[in-house]
Amino acid sequence: MVKLIALVRKRDGMEHDAFRRYWLDVHAPLAAAIPGMRGYRINVAGDPGAMPPAPYDGSAEIWFDSRATMEAGLASPQGVIAGDDTAHFAASIEFLVTDETVILPEGGA
Repeated sequence: MVKLIALVRKRDGMEHDAFRRYWLDVHAPLAAAIPGMRGYRINVAGDPGAMPPAPYDGSAEIWFDSRATMEAGLASPQGVIAGDDTAHFAASIEFLVTDETVILPEGGA
């Protein structure tokens, strides 16, 4: 399993709520159509409280069975559409391609 993690900064001047709405309501359905995806999560940053703020406004996690499946999905027409759409809400995106190691499964111990 390969996980693609996208670290996202919102467009300059875009309000947090508008960023969140666009990413979840418009972009997410486009990205969810990318062939070969096994899972997809969006994490929109909230108020960090007493912690220092992160340099990102959110992240996305997308799972694929293999690197080849990921590359094919991102190069597909649906992948190109989703990639092009990021300009509507993101100033920049940095990607990590990772091998996930689950330490504590969902639902806890």
